[in-house]
Amino acid sequence: MLMLTPSVTIEEKEHLRSATDALLRIIFPPQALIWIMGEEYGSDGPVWRVTLACQGELGGWMRRRYRYDIPSGTLHFAGEQPLTRSELQAVRQNTRRLT
Repeated sequence: MLMLTPSVTIEEKEHLRSATDALLRIIFPPQALIWIMGEEYGSDGPVWRVTLACQGELGGWMRRRYRYDIPSGTLHFAGEQPLTRSELQAVRQNTRRLT
């Protein structure tokens, strides 16, 4: 789900998405299966929040949250939770894949 606040233009949204995707490509190996579940501009400061689905360290599928600090250009890990099989199926069918 993509949420916009009135203070973020379409062009800014595309720039933030591109910058965050580039940093995520550094974190994850090229063959990793990553789906972007949600993106939004933070209401508590100049941050872009991204939620994604990926395989965790032990092989299970996880929902991970990242926070892109816009002024510093830094991506921060913000936690993870396991995904159920049905959640993973819905994510794979309905969200964008990081390529």
